[in-house]
Amino acid sequence: MQAKRPLPAMFIAAIVGIVLGYVVLEFVNAGISLVWEKIPEIWDHTPAWYVIGVLLIAAVLVYVVRRFVGDTGHSPLGGIKISPLTPKEYLGAILAILASLWGGVVLGPEVALVATGSVIGGLVAKIFNVTDTKNVKKVVGFGALGAILALFVGPILSGNMELGSTPTAIEVDQLAWAIPVAIIATVAISLARLVAALFARTTREGPHLIILIGAALIIGVTALLMQTWTGEGVIYITTSGEELITELPTLTSVSTVVAIVVLKTIAYAVSLGAGFRGGPFFPAMFIGAASGLLIALVLPNGPSISAAIVVGVIASVVATAPMKWPIVILLGIALGFLIGTWTLVPAALIGAVVARLVPRWGDRIPVSAHSG
Repeated sequence: MQAKRPLPAMFIAAIVGIVLGYVVLEFVNAGISLVWEKIPEIWDHTPAWYVIGVLLIAAVLVYVVRRFVGDTGHSPLGGIKISPLTPKEYLGAILAILASLWGGVVLGPEVALVATGSVIGGLVAKIFNVTDTKNVKKVVGFGALGAILALFVGPILSGNMELGSTPTAIEVDQLAWAIPVAIIATVAISLARLVAALFARTTREGPHLIILIGAALIIGVTALLMQTWTGEGVIYITTSGEELITELPTLTSVSTVVAIVVLKTIAYAVSLGAGFRGGPFFPAMFIGAASGLLIALVLPNGPSISAAIVVGVIASVVATAPMKWPIVILLGIALGFLIGTWTLVPAALIGAVVARLVPRWGDRIPVSAHSG
């Protein structure tokens, strides 16, 4: 006899997941803001010793946590995976994520939320005496879904999902420029994942301190190069960068945007494969947004900045995870509408389709989802 769906448990797991997911997200963002925005305000330019020092501390902490506290997380290359977590397993996972994200590693907070929702779902299932394996997974899944939805609470309440002025009509004559935007974004993400897969093959047996330290140094050097070459803050390279997407339209220098795309892609690649913990999507979205801005600046008669950024974001999301065509189309429509308006949906669809057509080179290298 098939067990009934535990609807009350699923509902409560989702609601608690949203609330605690939002708390965790704010906690993560507060730490990032303190380390990479407020403290650096002391200096005119963030000193090299600070950038390198914070990243090296993060590398050591991640190694210690994964080796001696718990190693229940999975490589960011594996995307987002939902599975039941015990409180003890959650402790190891969240500590490694916090050390990575606060340390400036180029990964996102989405995995922290999934882990939080998963442990909530597991606890709720126990409270409601849900024992059937399939139903436990459903409760855990709803907990994780609720936590992920916490990502949209802040932007929706503040109206911060908008990227400045958006077209009042579909720019039919400019839609062709969505193709190079999507190609640049997708190629950057695909190359990053290829390099990350090569890194991950060296850490199949668990965390490797030398690899983590080497990756931290690479991230630090790219951030310092960004500051030296462009005069912009190192935070454009360190951290996942999703909070800066709405600030990208204020940049008007082509060379600065090129530096962001190239250096952020390098830092993202080593962050993905070296053994740190965090999500792969938000940094990819930032790289995609910068790719869109680049085309908008290079081609004065091309797409509006908002349209180009939307195309870059959707292309990067599609490039980050394998998706079937129906999902690609739906994602293009949804993100185009949410980030911009209905007028940006055609451009977003083009970005999604082009991204789906570009080969995912990194996936051709066999790497365990738990590698790194």
